Amino acid sequence: MNTDGHRWGSRGGNSGIRRRGECRRAGVAGAVAALVALGLAVPADAANPDWPNPDATRAELAEAANWPDDPDYGPNEEGFGGMWELWSFMPPEFTSVPGHREEELELGAGSHVDRAWQVTIGDPRVVIAVLDTGIYWEQRELVRKIYINTGELPLPEGAAEHDANGDGVANIDDYAADTRVTDLNGNGLLDPGDLIRAFSNGIDEDANGYTDDISGWDFFKHDNDPYDETRFGHGTGEARDSCAETNNGAGGAGVCPLCRPLMVRVGDSFVTDVQIFSQAVVFAVDSGASVIQEALGTVDMSSFAREAMDYAYDRGVTIVASAADENSFHHNYPGTADHTLYVHAIRYDDSEPQLSTTFLNYNNCTNHGAQLLLSTPGTGCSSEATGKTSGMVGLLYAQALQMGLDPPLLPGEIRQLLSTTVDDIWVPYEERVCDETKYPSWQGWDQRFGYGRTNIRTALDRLRDGAVPPEIDLVQPVWFEVFDPALRPEVLLAGRIAADRAPSFDWEVAWAPGIEPLEGDFTVLDSGTGETAALDGELARLALTGLTIDNPGSSWNRWTVTFRVRAVAHYAGAIGDAPAEFRKAIAVHHDPDALPGFPRWMGASGESSPKLADIDGDGVRDVVLATADGDVHAMRHDGTEAPGWPVHVRLLPGMDPGDLNSYRGSAAFDAAIDPDQQRSAIVASPAIADLTGDGGLEVVVATEEGQVWVWHADGTVAGGFPVGCDPSLSPPADPDHPIDIGFFASPVLVDLLGDGDLEIVAAAYDSHVYAWNPDGTPVDGFPVLISDPNVTAEPRERARIMTTPAVADFDGDGILDLAVGSNESYGSGYDGRFYLVHGDGNLHEGGPFHPNWPIPVWSAPLFGGAHISRGVPTSAALADVDHDDVVDIATFGNASPSLWIFTGQQPPRAPGDSARTARQLNTVSFGDLANSKERPTFNIFAYPSFGDLDQDGLADMVLGGASTQAALNLAAGSKAVAFDHQISAWSGADSRMLPGFARKVEDWQFFMNPSVADLSGDGYPEVVSGSGGYFVHAFDGCGREPAGWPKFTGQWLIAAPAIGDIDGDGLLEVVQPTRAGWLYAWNTTADAEGAISWESFRHDNRNTGNYETPLEHGAHTVAASPLDCSAETPPTFPRPLPDECYPDAGDGGEDASDAGEDAEDGGDGGTAYTGGGGCSCGVAGTNGAAGLGVGLLFLVVAWKKARRGRRAGRGGNGR
Repeated sequence: MNTDGHRWGSRGGNSGIRRRGECRRAGVAGAVAALVALGLAVPADAANPDWPNPDATRAELAEAANWPDDPDYGPNEEGFGGMWELWSFMPPEFTSVPGHREEELELGAGSHVDRAWQVTIGDPRVVIAVLDTGIYWEQRELVRKIYINTGELPLPEGAAEHDANGDGVANIDDYAADTRVTDLNGNGLLDPGDLIRAFSNGIDEDANGYTDDISGWDFFKHDNDPYDETRFGHGTGEARDSCAETNNGAGGAGVCPLCRPLMVRVGDSFVTDVQIFSQAVVFAVDSGASVIQEALGTVDMSSFAREAMDYAYDRGVTIVASAADENSFHHNYPGTADHTLYVHAIRYDDSEPQLSTTFLNYNNCTNHGAQLLLSTPGTGCSSEATGKTSGMVGLLYAQALQMGLDPPLLPGEIRQLLSTTVDDIWVPYEERVCDETKYPSWQGWDQRFGYGRTNIRTALDRLRDGAVPPEIDLVQPVWFEVFDPALRPEVLLAGRIAADRAPSFDWEVAWAPGIEPLEGDFTVLDSGTGETAALDGELARLALTGLTIDNPGSSWNRWTVTFRVRAVAHYAGAIGDAPAEFRKAIAVHHDPDALPGFPRWMGASGESSPKLADIDGDGVRDVVLATADGDVHAMRHDGTEAPGWPVHVRLLPGMDPGDLNSYRGSAAFDAAIDPDQQRSAIVASPAIADLTGDGGLEVVVATEEGQVWVWHADGTVAGGFPVGCDPSLSPPADPDHPIDIGFFASPVLVDLLGDGDLEIVAAAYDSHVYAWNPDGTPVDGFPVLISDPNVTAEPRERARIMTTPAVADFDGDGILDLAVGSNESYGSGYDGRFYLVHGDGNLHEGGPFHPNWPIPVWSAPLFGGAHISRGVPTSAALADVDHDDVVDIATFGNASPSLWIFTGQQPPRAPGDSARTARQLNTVSFGDLANSKERPTFNIFAYPSFGDLDQDGLADMVLGGASTQAALNLAAGSKAVAFDHQISAWSGADSRMLPGFARKVEDWQFFMNPSVADLSGDGYPEVVSGSGGYFVHAFDGCGREPAGWPKFTGQWLIAAPAIGDIDGDGLLEVVQPTRAGWLYAWNTTADAEGAISWESFRHDNRNTGNYETPLEHGAHTVAASPLDCSAETPPTFPRPLPDECYPDAGDGGEDASDAGEDAEDGGDGGTAYTGGGGCSCGVAGTNGAAGLGVGLLFLVVAWKKARRGRRAGRGGNGR
């Protein structure tokens, strides 16, 4: 047994406390006997030997004598805090807080985990695979809990079995006296990392396909040690949430104290590549995990990911997935897929639990939407909710094992046990209609809270009573699929309904318009009663012919249709009935401008932006699109591919049979998943030009795994390719070197040598800018290390490069230079860097950087400091804004308090001085026709573009962002504060916003690079841009959109739209891929040779990011006179609440129902609070710099506070 006071675990009681607190003793003796047989009885020296007390009432559970002896569990010495999210009781101060909700007294503060422990505290046979940033091996609340694979380990010295100390589980304690195992990793204690170092021998002893998988795996670095080498800490915090050692006198309590975490590293932050995630899912399943805990957001979504998650589901493994943290309805991946439990967080409404009036408020650093299943308490965003929910799933599996349930509990049954036993979150309309701080909620399911708050005790009681609900799995249609009735006359609903444990079941499939339809809105499509066999396959069909969907409420749910499948299992005797329900949303929408056959299913997500180029030489431009499956298409307008296309990049390293760490021996790859189809993802956008001088085009792509590929127009690979990052240039990653091998930035084609030939430039995750000749040989002087030489601290920081270099000759020497930002962040994390690199790189006399570069750029480390948001992640746009015939540089940090455009030639400056600028953009004064009044605006890693919107001959800058009220929303924690997502455009003449800007859009515009072209045919260009909110907008300088715009996709958009003539009719088309894997294309009436300023991502097919680079089609300025908006009528702004909420009860301007989520009509349910009307608080309103400073301070503090800790701490953060 242990000798250091950190007990491996305790026992699981089994009392049966009813929901209202009466004790039920039946079955206790049998359960305890079973646990004793497993060696899990309470150790004699337990910190609280009476925990868990199976006889304690809910009132008694509020007493410290019945708490586990973990210091964080109860309030601190000042009487605040505590692990309220686990309590079934309210803090005693609750009833004395003015305005407290009396209705919540019976519900309690948290998920009733304390009462669940009276039934079970888990089982070491339940393994929870934590897919995250890895583990701090020295974490004492986990070190003795972490799963070790005895199949790869020798017996401890002198032992007859791996459980040398006979405590019922094999763990690090069993090797305490083994002379072969010492503190090899030097962290001060024995841990599984020491076992990895001691016994890794290059032999796959258990023949499972993973050599030396002694304790987890690192799929990020492709080795067998999941140590969190950059010390991000998120994975360690996740493991503590679900599995921390409990009742041990240290730290906090894990939800499933006896469950064992299997640590699987998939990244160095909670944002990662989905192909890494997919391999980790396979590993977790084939390693015997019962639960997969993933508090992640992936930058992409692949067919491999869907196959891996289906594989987990089919083999009885439940995936608990994070909804992410941006207060958005957009679709976080990989969670927005079939076969996940999609969860988010709720919290109390004040600074401390003891000061709060409610514990059911929406957490502003979480997400919502049609796919939301459950709300789990926690201040730490969706990540904490994911960890806590994973522990609850572990408790359910443990109880099923201890009951001897046969067959084992299935993921579909887990889903229903949790979703049908929730505590409903519902504030009646009359209580909240005039309260701007409340988000809307409804009885039953709603988009802000899902089915309600998890109540694990109620779920365990249901399981223990034998009332296991039916499983329901609706696999067709896919989530958020858009159906055009003109192309598809019906929707097929297919899946499975089964209640194999019950004698019979009834079922019903229904549909209704809207995202939150009322019961009376549903129409039954099919049903059955008394079924005794499972239903597999087609369940029903919905005829679309003649059906028109036009929901009131928010625009993004205007065409939403909800399918609802219900089933009831009928059990004999006292068990009775067990209900189940499953919902899925699609959209039904016809767009007469869609090209025939579009949208087209591409199989994987399209974060990579499309390019339009004549690949096959027929005189008509084709659509070149790369996907997360590693495919590159050259598609004609009719959907056929150019000869030799699509092409493919290499297999993932683990799928390559020649790779030293090949994983093809894993059971999943025997038949379920084809390893020969799993390739490196592509999120960077292609570059296209004639590299060889033969008149044909080459296509260049860069992959997440760090390779650059070139294909000729016939689809053959160019000689000398692929090339890639040089591993020898990457030091071992650590907190000062959070680098990787791979490409997020897109390749750029540029004549660096001045010889008329184009070279390939690519900025990499390893902090280098590479350059290759057309034959694949390196350009002399490259790669260039991007790291500030003026920083004297050692070691010098090395960081990823997320930005695509922009190209221009900044110093007039005839050699093109490269403008690039870095993820470096100095000081307290707000001091980023931006560089000008000489075109001859390291060969340049005096070094590769222009004089007085890099320049400092203020940037907030948002989203917990994940690599997508550190330093300067915004790719620069170039244009001559000060009219001196030298281009200037538009680049910005995150949430920057000012937007500056910098000059290329910088004078010397003293430390702390700002760089010289060409322009400061006015972010406070909006145009008279703007439809947003929330100011100022700021950037959140969106990319700028330029275009002559007002046709005055000058370049106007365009940038997506949000109002500063977004900062107040995050600072509010759990109270609704309206804010606008915005896109802005500034005049090249005076740096003030054009008359129609800022414009409201539906959602965040992460990485969006707007295109600029005339789509209406009137000679005046539109800003063409998408967001996470489903729509592609096209705003001209007056804020107007052409007839038929905006365009609806029903999905999250990151890729920039590409604009050009792809069907040879002389008119422009707009091409847009989605993150869900669909490719859209729309006709316009605009001339293909009209006003075109920025035709695709990074301006042109070579990705120069330079407004001055000539385009093949169109011109910047074509109109006979500048744009005149004087005839347009300024908008009016509705009050955010109904008229009844205002003392004068007068006219609220436009119909106040525009803000009315509460219309009981199958409409939205979230309009006023995410798109925003006005905000009455006024902190960051129109008072210019003062309001801006306060708002941004709130933003930084709130975002950091929401994501604090996760560096192995108890609280949650991250996705």
